[in-house]
Parts: sequence; structure tokens; C-alpha cells
Amino acid sequence: MVLSLVFKDIMVMGAGAIGSLIGGLVTNSGRNVAFIGREWQVKEIRESGLHISGLDDLCVYPEAYTDPIEADLIFITVKSYDTETAARILLLREESVVLSLQNGIRNEEKIGRIMGIKHVLGGVTSQGALLLGPGHIKHTGDGRTIIGELDGRITERTKEIKDILDGSKIETRITTDIKRELWNKLIINVGINAITAITGLENGYIYKMKNLRELSRRCVREALKVAEEAGIDTDVREEDVLNVARLTAENRSSMLQDLDRGRKTEINEINGVVVALGEKYGVKCEVNEALLHLVGVMERAIE
Repeated sequence: MVLSLVFKDIMVMGAGAIGSLIGGLVTNSGRNVAFIGREWQVKEIRESGLHISGLDDLCVYPEAYTDPIEADLIFITVKSYDTETAARILLLREESVVLSLQNGIRNEEKIGRIMGIKHVLGGVTSQGALLLGPGHIKHTGDGRTIIGELDGRITERTKEIKDILDGSKIETRITTDIKRELWNKLIINVGINAITAITGLENGYIYKMKNLRELSRRCVREALKVAEEAGIDTDVREEDVLNVARLTAENRSSMLQDLDRGRKTEINEINGVVVALGEKYGVKCEVNEALLHLVGVMERAIE
């Protein structure tokens, strides 16, 4: 395997479940990766390595710090509500690339305002990961990762990042319409995350249980109507979301994991965005609004 001549130093900003999975698999491919995370995670990785179980069973030993370092390629995997904070402390080189692999449709814009839009790429991933404890994650589902330039060009840097990810057993494709892919991922999250967070159930129950299937469909219908009014040509439909729930049956959504750990969720960047845009375009989003309020109450109850 020929290693990158441009992206020699890689940094993962946010060593949670997905960040640890992406960074761990890239480390395992032989690349120089540094994790930036919270003290409890960094300490364990430094002392005992990062253990990945599930679809992949391995232990890797990346660098780990609590503060950012300079890097050529930066994966941002922090929670969407921490995007601006993370962007403000990044250390960029002249040709550094920042790839967002986060939930939501507004992260790239936030990063670009702070770091300069020329540095930013958008991305989505369907990989599933569960944080079991400090230095230990479980790979719970294998799915495609999609990346793209914000202006739709196919560039050498996107090709090189695809090669890095493909070489790390993270199947990746390049899109000329990353905005649509971000919306596609948003709609999938709308139909799964809040429902699992409220019920405490794994994704598969949405597919198996009639009442949850209908609830998911209604959430997705509202989101699709909002996307239509916003001029977004999405290619995700109600049954596609249910199929994702089936394929990731054992996964505990990121929103459910957040509540499990007593943390703030990304409800405002998922169902909340649908509600806000619905108000803007005159689309009623009563189901998404109800889920938004319910998850908000659950957050406040565990503070």
C-alpha cells in the first residue's frame, strides 16, 4: 500500500464512538494519527491503546492529546453543538483539509466561517460504533462513507482521502452533491435517533414494531416536505429509513448513547432543524416538534 504523500499527519478532533472508530481503523492501516479528546479517553489510549471490538477486533496505539496539534488532514467528529468551539482551536497548515463527519447540515458552514471555507470538506458516514468505556469501542455496523467538496468538484484531495479511508476498510465514495448527502443523512437521523432516545431501544425495534414504524414514517414525511420546500433533491424515502434501522438493528443511536451517559444530545441539529426550517417555509412539523420537546425534557431531567 502506498501511503499519502500529502496527508502525512492526520488528526481526529473528537475521540467519541465514531471518531475513535474512524481514527482507529486509519491507525491500523499504518498511518500517523493523533486523537484529540477528553482526559479520561486520552489517558486510557496512552496507557493501554484503543481497543475496537465487534466487526473488527483489534488494538491500536495512536497518539492522544487533550489539545489540538497541527495536521494535514483533520477529521472533525465532535458533537454538532461543539463545532464552533472545536474550529476555533484548530491549528491549520496552509494546505490542511478539515473533513466534517458529523450529524447535521450546518457544520461545514460553521467551520468555514472560522477556518476559511477553502479548507473544508463535507462528509457523512453510516458506520456504527458504540463507546463501551475509556479506550474501548464496539464496531456495530458497517456502512458507506461519502465525502465531497462543497462546490461539487472532484479534486485530488478528495481522491486521496477516499484512498486513505478505503485503505482503512472504510468504504468511501466521492459525491458531487454533498449537500444532498447531508440532507439524506439528516432525514435518516430524523426517523431513528429521537425515537430510540425516548424509548431506550436499539435501532432494530423501529423496523420491527408497527407503532414505531409509523412514528418514523411521520417524522420522515415532515422532513421530506421541508427538504422539498428548501429546494433539496433528496433521494431518501420512508422505507429507506426503515431499512437502515433494520440493517443497524443492534446499534444504539448516538442520541441514545448521549442520554445513557447523561450528556446533551444533538436533538436541536436533527429534529430541531426540521422544525425550524418548517416554520421558515410554512410546513407543519408536529411530530418532529413533539420529539424535540420530549428529548429536551429528558436532557433536563438528567442534568
